[in-house]
Amino acid sequence: MQTRFNAYLTVYLSLIFGIVLSLLFVFIEGAAISATRAQAELVADLGLDSVFAEYNRELLEQYGVFFVDSSYGGRTGGTGMIEKRLSQYMSYNMNPEQDLLLAGETTLLKLRNPYLEIAEVSCASDENCMVWKAQAVNYMKAVYGGDLVARVQEQLDTVKNSGLDSKDALGEIEAQKQAFEEALDEKEIVEYGAESEEGYSYQKVSGVFDKIVGKGILAWVLSDGASVSKAAVDAGPYFSARRKNGKINQGMGLHEGVDRPDSLVDELIYGAYLMKHCGNYRAPKNQGLLQYQIEYILYGFKSDAENIRACVERLFALRAASNLTAIYSDSVKKTEAELVSAVICTILFSPELTDLLTTVILGAWAFAESAVDVRLLLDGDKVALIKKSGDWNISLLDLFTGNLSGSGSKAAGLSYQDYLSIFLGMMNRDTKAARSLDIVEMDLRRTAGNERFRIDRCMDYMKVNFGFEDAGGHEFVFYKKMCYGD
Repeated sequence: MQTRFNAYLTVYLSLIFGIVLSLLFVFIEGAAISATRAQAELVADLGLDSVFAEYNRELLEQYGVFFVDSSYGGRTGGTGMIEKRLSQYMSYNMNPEQDLLLAGETTLLKLRNPYLEIAEVSCASDENCMVWKAQAVNYMKAVYGGDLVARVQEQLDTVKNSGLDSKDALGEIEAQKQAFEEALDEKEIVEYGAESEEGYSYQKVSGVFDKIVGKGILAWVLSDGASVSKAAVDAGPYFSARRKNGKINQGMGLHEGVDRPDSLVDELIYGAYLMKHCGNYRAPKNQGLLQYQIEYILYGFKSDAENIRACVERLFALRAASNLTAIYSDSVKKTEAELVSAVICTILFSPELTDLLTTVILGAWAFAESAVDVRLLLDGDKVALIKKSGDWNISLLDLFTGNLSGSGSKAAGLSYQDYLSIFLGMMNRDTKAARSLDIVEMDLRRTAGNERFRIDRCMDYMKVNFGFEDAGGHEFVFYKKMCYGD
């Protein structure tokens, strides 16, 4: 008798096992792909972190900003140098055990990176140096907070509203003096030296101009023993000249998420940043290529001597405009000048010229006061932007006796640096930013490893396209963005 067995359960289980096994392989494959993608993204992140960790240390130490120098101290720079660096970091991170020298070591993922491209960068000099300024302004806000520039803004408004930045006081004073002398010539009065019993004469008034202008304003306002830096540069290799010749690297400009620092307040904050990090006549940066760096930013001459001379002349013009405006509205001083003018015109047999001479005397008084103001500022004293009667340093008697020393005050008014801040607030923004980057390059090139430093090779943002493959030929394509401050 033959026995028969039913095999339907075995067949059923075999079919089910095949399906389950296929599903298990799918899960394993999916897990492997997910693990590979996770490793690829981790490798990319670690690589970018490593690149951004190599910020230029001197820029941070001297200027408080973070930038990757794409030249890494070499002769050339650009995204190609960073791509090479990034590839090296990722190569290690894709196989971190490669340096352990383990026998038979292997990895199931076998990740590799056949494609790497930096698609976008922000260079420090992009958009008329907006990228650099954005970091500098944010640095000042983060470190100092509060209202950094209210006082400077108030002073700047005073200068503009009073017309002190456009008033040609020196030309006005000279025109008044010339008109008086022409009037005397018409009357054939050529002897100006006649002196009253009180010691008043037109020759002494005229001598004030000769004494200051003849010697040169810079030489006159420098105190005994004071000297001017002899530092000078060839501006050709620096940023401003290269930009003018179209020889700078270009990026995409400010990246998304960064506030554009183009308001007046931001501009004044940037001025405060420059005052903090750059030298000037009162606080020279002795280790810098130029010591009077703020004056260079303002005037752009190749030597400290030329820049301080230009700054002194501008200070003198501003103080003359302010003092002339103040003295015309000072009834006490006008009365003094009228009395003296009447005496001198009587001696010159020209009483009808009393009003004109009064104007000349007031102008000479303001002229001399302005020269004293500048000397006091260079010596570290303070001078009020708009003076009241009691703020004046010399009297009418001092004007005629030649006593133009002045006492000054370190407790009130504005310092030399305060006036520099006003000038920075008034100057062309693009010129100011470009020259400030000249100074950065001058400073950095004097440090070890940065002899060929160029600010337009420095970057603070990157967008990188990545392409990875695993052992099974699966491709993983994505991009990453990174910047300082994220």
